[in-house]
Amino acid sequence: MRILVCIKGYRRIIDRLEELLPDDEIIECGADEIEALCPDVDVLVPIVSPLPKAVYASKRLRLIQQYGVGLDPVDIPAATAAGIPVANIPSGGTGNAESVAELTIALMLMLARAIPEALQRFADGVLGAARGGTIEGSTVTILGYGDIGQEVARRLAGWRARVIAVSRHGPGGDRARDTSIPLDLHVDASKAGDAVAEADFVVVGAPATPENYGLVGRELFARMKPEAFVINVARGPVIDYDALIDALREGRIAGAGLDVYWTEPFPPDDPLFQYNVITTPHIGGGTDLSLRGIGAAFARQIERLRGGEALLALANPEVVEPE
Repeated sequence: MRILVCIKGYRRIIDRLEELLPDDEIIECGADEIEALCPDVDVLVPIVSPLPKAVYASKRLRLIQQYGVGLDPVDIPAATAAGIPVANIPSGGTGNAESVAELTIALMLMLARAIPEALQRFADGVLGAARGGTIEGSTVTILGYGDIGQEVARRLAGWRARVIAVSRHGPGGDRARDTSIPLDLHVDASKAGDAVAEADFVVVGAPATPENYGLVGRELFARMKPEAFVINVARGPVIDYDALIDALREGRIAGAGLDVYWTEPFPPDDPLFQYNVITTPHIGGGTDLSLRGIGAAFARQIERLRGGEALLALANPEVVEPE
């Protein structure tokens, strides 16, 4: 099979797939090349590139398979209408959720301890001058209690923080969750305002589904404490950009830690960075552990496709893969 990875420069992903799928042809391309190449591939891997409409007209394409979780680059209704299965690789158990959770803790610590300021003070020859808060004894509200949210909560258990989880349907929802992870409170989305009002840290882990675009907007920012930090490790559009920059400008929150953005790559001279914002370039899942785990799951999916077996983690299960 010919597998098209829709981004250039991710050599470690290409090398991993070539190792696991030696009999398949792995191709990489830039976003501007997808339309020309898609008619001649069997599997398309969007990564972060929005897929052009021409993709859904391909007669050869058998599967759009994400190398990870996020399916926001895919027009799922268009793929469904074209009879093209769309699938992702769930974050839990592959090392992805675990890696993103670790970065979340790092961003929390950098904000709490004012690490960028501390680095500057060191450069200026100013030592001591203790400043900063702690995760210990804080309240952390996690918006979106899926695989990533659960892994964040699991790690916070050792910090003696108070942890509040917010999920769409609360603890009675239809999603299976690990009940061994200690939580102080788990509420449904209607209680999100009350949950963020108590938080010293608000961790955004909700998926970028249409109903979650702008989820963290002016209404939620208005409920937050001015000492609160917001960390986004989900997708950029889950936070309303204008509402975030206004909240920072007006001192309604103390700062933000961002690993995901509204467009990627995101301009480093954006006005957002005038404020107390710590950034990383969408590296949450970029670890050796995640690379191995996602690669193995991806290869298993390709073997299922090759063998005519039922595909896993379909976003449009109503599509029946043609023989």
